[in-house]
Amino acid sequence: MTAGYSHDPHPDGAGTDTYTAAAAEFYDLMATPYIAQVEPVLATLLADVDTVAGPVIDIGAGTGLSTVAIADALPDAEIVAVEPSPAMRAVLMSRLAARRDLRERITVVPHGFLDTNLPERCAAVAALGVIGHFDAPARRKVWATIANALAPGASAVIEVQRPGRVAAVSERRYTRARAGALRYEGWSRAQPVDAESLVWRMTYRTYDGDRLLQETVAEHRVWPAASERLTREAEAAGLLPASADADTGLLRFTKRP
Repeated sequence: MTAGYSHDPHPDGAGTDTYTAAAAEFYDLMATPYIAQVEPVLATLLADVDTVAGPVIDIGAGTGLSTVAIADALPDAEIVAVEPSPAMRAVLMSRLAARRDLRERITVVPHGFLDTNLPERCAAVAALGVIGHFDAPARRKVWATIANALAPGASAVIEVQRPGRVAAVSERRYTRARAGALRYEGWSRAQPVDAESLVWRMTYRTYDGDRLLQETVAEHRVWPAASERLTREAEAAGLLPASADADTGLLRFTKRP
C-alpha cells in the first residue's frame, strides 16, 4: 500500500466517490514524498517505450501526478488519463489548464478502466496505486484488457500496493507537510475484512500550531496482491515479466512480440 495513494476506489471502476472526494483536498500535498521516489524509477521503466506505436494509458490517473510524470518522461507521447472520480478529475483538469503543452496531448476519460474503450494499439500502460482496488475476478479482466490493448513488445508498469497481503496495520503517520502557516498530517491504518480484502482508514489532519483545525476521514476497501501473485496473473494474460524495482514496488511487463 502506497500510503493511501490509490486512485480507482471501486473494483469495477463505478460507484460512489466518498474516498476520493475526501482525499482530493489533501492528495497532492501528502503525495509529494511518494511521487519524488517513484518518478525517476517510472521514467527508467518507460525509457524504451515506442511512442509511435500508440498512446500511453494511465489507469486511475487521480489528480494527474502520475500522468505528468509519464508526460515528462515521454515528451512525445500522447496520453490517455483514465479517472472515474469527479473530485480527482477536478484537480487533474486544473493541472492541465495550467500547462498548455500537456493539454494538447493528454486526453482525460471520465470512466473506470473496465468501462473505457481503449485504442487498439497502445505504446504502454501504467497503473500506479490502482491494481489493489480490483478484486480477483476484476483483475483478470484488467490484465486481459491491458494485454489486448498493448502493441506487440509494449510495456505495462504496475505498482504493487503494500503490504501486498491481507494483514492488520496499526495506525501510523505516513507523511506530514506544511503550506503557509498550517501543518498537515496523513495517518493510515488497515483492518482485514476477509481472507482477500481489507479496509484502509485514512485520516487527514490540519493544524495551526498545536490547534486542530480540521480532521477528514476516508475509508476504502482493497484486495491486496503480492508481486508473485500479480506476476502469475499477468503471465496468464500473456504478458512477460521484464523488470521490477523493490523499493517502489513497480513491476514492468511486456507483451510478446
